[in-house]
Amino acid sequence: MVSSEFIELAGFANRLADAARACIREFADVAPEAISKGDGSPVTAVDRAVEDRLRELICETYPGHGIVGEERGATSADKELVWVIDPIDGTLPFLAGFPVYGTLLALVRGGVPVLGVIDMPTTGERWEGCQGLPSTRNGKPVRVRACDDLSVALMSTSNPDFYGPSDRPALDRMRAATRWTVYGGSCMAYAQIASGRIDVGIDVDFDPTDYLALVPVIAGAGGVITDWDGNALTLRSGDRLIAAGDRRTHLKGLAVLAAN
Repeated sequence: MVSSEFIELAGFANRLADAARACIREFADVAPEAISKGDGSPVTAVDRAVEDRLRELICETYPGHGIVGEERGATSADKELVWVIDPIDGTLPFLAGFPVYGTLLALVRGGVPVLGVIDMPTTGERWEGCQGLPSTRNGKPVRVRACDDLSVALMSTSNPDFYGPSDRPALDRMRAATRWTVYGGSCMAYAQIASGRIDVGIDVDFDPTDYLALVPVIAGAGGVITDWDGNALTLRSGDRLIAAGDRRTHLKGLAVLAAN
């Protein structure tokens, strides 16, 4: 049974997603200027404005909670309840005007994600996952699809350019093991795993702000998402993930990733 506190927190997560969507849409028709962060990835003033607004709302409403943000770092990350924010997941598609960028919001308890939101401001879609409840898209339940044969699976990955020399062979093996590969979907691709449109997704060079919101959404739709060693994703996990709608496909994918 989901507690009244949890229902209240889920409602607040929707309020955060509404605020992020409004802020992003305000700048949707203006080509943003990007700068490179220390790791070479792009960031815009919109990314930072969205995160600042969400941090403001969290501090006003739940001053005892911690925050970990993609752009502004960690504040009181040792708290029992911590909000994890990626204001614009898919900054490159955002710069290019491709509508697959979104806002990712997660609430973690003791480092474990218990609530997640994937909000797509351009398409008006919102996936929600909450521990103990079925995941939804715009309020209607979603479900992964069965796929026990990796050779007929549709795979997604964000961008082959993210794979360094040590990870590229694993990507090549997964592409060879699956039927088709779709690229560049950002968080939309993982939402579509929850909705039964994509069978398996892999990525590298991710941090907790990129993946923690995905965990409750995919799990609540019947899927599974872990690191490449099959471990559960937490606030302290590494930067490689695999998600699948079918647990059999997930296990087969792990075996392909681990092969030499």
